Amino acid sequence: MLKDKLRSKIYITDEGFGPIVRQSVIIEELKKLSRQIEFDLQLNTHIKDAELIIKDVNYLNKFNNIIWHKNLNGSPDIDSIRNFYVNYIPSSNNYISDELKNTSAYDFIISDFVYEAFDVADTKKIPSFGVAHFTWDWFFSYLVNKPISNELLDRFKQQAIKAKLLFFPPLTPKEILSTYKSKAIEVPFIVRKSTVQSRVSNDKFKILIIDSGAQVLKSLITKSLGQLSSLQEFEFYVSENFDFQSANFKKVAKSDLMVDHILNMDLVIGRAGFNTISECIAYRTPMLLIGEAMNPEMAENIKQLKSLGLGEFISIEDFKNNLAVFLTSFISTKYSEILSNMKNHQFEINGAEVIAKKIIENI
Repeated sequence: MLKDKLRSKIYITDEGFGPIVRQSVIIEELKKLSRQIEFDLQLNTHIKDAELIIKDVNYLNKFNNIIWHKNLNGSPDIDSIRNFYVNYIPSSNNYISDELKNTSAYDFIISDFVYEAFDVADTKKIPSFGVAHFTWDWFFSYLVNKPISNELLDRFKQQAIKAKLLFFPPLTPKEILSTYKSKAIEVPFIVRKSTVQSRVSNDKFKILIIDSGAQVLKSLITKSLGQLSSLQEFEFYVSENFDFQSANFKKVAKSDLMVDHILNMDLVIGRAGFNTISECIAYRTPMLLIGEAMNPEMAENIKQLKSLGLGEFISIEDFKNNLAVFLTSFISTKYSEILSNMKNHQFEINGAEVIAKKIIENI
């Protein structure tokens, strides 16, 4: 039987916007099952973004120890990653000690995906649950000139296996499911309900151009927009963050979540990040995905989506120099097949509900 009141701490990595979106819907589902859960969310870089999405929780502003460094084109900065992680284990030990001193009495912990959280929960003898599309041990092991020591990769795995359960949505790399098979639970896509309900009423083909929450490709997208002003048969939607004006462009307010507009689009162009992919699949909107050099997560996402026929890939070079020509050719040749596959896919999108029920069953 559940206690009258429960407390949970959620550790969110500061890498990317996806963990915030995932946890927002998981929290909503947990509250439906037990209205007496108090949540503390710990993160740093994107705390202001989280505050706009996740309400009625307590925020703890603290860096959660996991990071990866990027070059201007979004590719991994191997030297900076190596320099950060060379002394990671002592830093991790200090982080865990500090958490054990300052963490209040919680009933369960969720990590998305901060390894030290599993150690904290294990020491405190409370259940912990991980949520991730990919794990950092897998990500770093697939980088060229692997910048992380085998000792640290093994430590990550030993920490993660201390979780009660690890939840993985579709398209998670098979190596990860195999590594954590004793704790892995495969769940449907984890998506939030769009707050944009009505489709704009005109006959133009609508294309949403979307960057990541961290604006990894902002400079590249900015340089590419000018190629599209001649394509008056299309209507492009971009964030107000982009300083570009054209008659065939509409601006999305900075206060809006770009993914909330996917429902109303005919095509989404963006990074192959898992949050964007999940929302496109949920709303059955075809994708044209921009690759990133040496990024194993992006490469895996694109590979799987192409094999399923749910999206197409455009290289950074084509996006930067040849977008208008590539786009018109893609729409006339491959788009209809991808749209048909999207309309007929069998993926479920109630992952947050499944996770919430499993958590409640295991605390």
